[in-house]
Amino acid sequence: MVTYTLVTCPQCNAPLPKLAPTGVMHCDYCGVALVPTTGGVRLMQPPEMDLPEPGRTRLWAGGRRYILDGRVARGSSSDVFLGRFDHRLSEQVVVKMLRAPDDLDVFRHEWDVLGSLQRATRDGTAHFSRLMPSPVAFGEARLGIHGTEGTRQVMVLGLASGFVHTFDDVRAAYPAGIAPGASIWLWKRVLESLAWLHGTGWVHGAVLPEHLLVHARDHGVRLIGFSCATHVGAPVKVTVRGLTPGTVAQPAIDYAMSAQAVSSLLGGSVPEPLQRLLQRVTDDAASFADGWALIAEVDRVAREVFGPPQYVPFQMPGWK
Repeated sequence: MVTYTLVTCPQCNAPLPKLAPTGVMHCDYCGVALVPTTGGVRLMQPPEMDLPEPGRTRLWAGGRRYILDGRVARGSSSDVFLGRFDHRLSEQVVVKMLRAPDDLDVFRHEWDVLGSLQRATRDGTAHFSRLMPSPVAFGEARLGIHGTEGTRQVMVLGLASGFVHTFDDVRAAYPAGIAPGASIWLWKRVLESLAWLHGTGWVHGAVLPEHLLVHARDHGVRLIGFSCATHVGAPVKVTVRGLTPGTVAQPAIDYAMSAQAVSSLLGGSVPEPLQRLLQRVTDDAASFADGWALIAEVDRVAREVFGPPQYVPFQMPGWK
């Protein structure tokens, strides 16, 4: 009977391909340098010496090791970091790390919502699901190069290139307010995503400036921060800027918040028809049949104020 011995990487325990008889090889999984020996393989040198940027914070999640490049946001219960797969063929990610253990259920809820959106069958899912945070890994991550420096609850999400500024960043870059014409495409991008989201049965519940990411060049907007998401018709469980627990989750909640978020970007000289519409949606978003009816009204007001649709250049510092 023929038997086989599986040779694995002494660092990450991943199976290794056919061993080279001599010289140095690298693990396809973690990239560490290995030296073939008669007893298998050994590390060519300590992992800390073999890895680039050995001083960087690392963590293991979903069977892969990531390197954290720095914190980019701080939420009420979690911190958000930019990261990348710790491998020569790397890819960038977003890592949300739970800071408040008591909020683990909320943290897990957000992950479940994101997964359900990726599985949605609603018309438009092929497009709009790409505008939602993309789930990569969730669970208890092991910290450190060897995964021996403690554990933290994390979720790893795909990074959408170019979506690097929040509405808060836009407001900071334009303290006197953005051009009113730019607010039209910003608001429409938000409303389009919300209309699809509501069609899948969810209300976002926290359409706030810090949860809206802008791609300045491509005129795109992405929704993030789904920890407050609630099924349409179910009672809201959290307090978000005036939205109290027990309130029935309805699409109008999101539309009113979107109007407030867009209003926060505008200065003192807003055309009156646009100002009236923003105020109407803030006060009585339920008067619109659905999100697409609201989008049609935004289009109507835009034509009244600005004429036929036209491209409105929009820039953010450091991004072209």
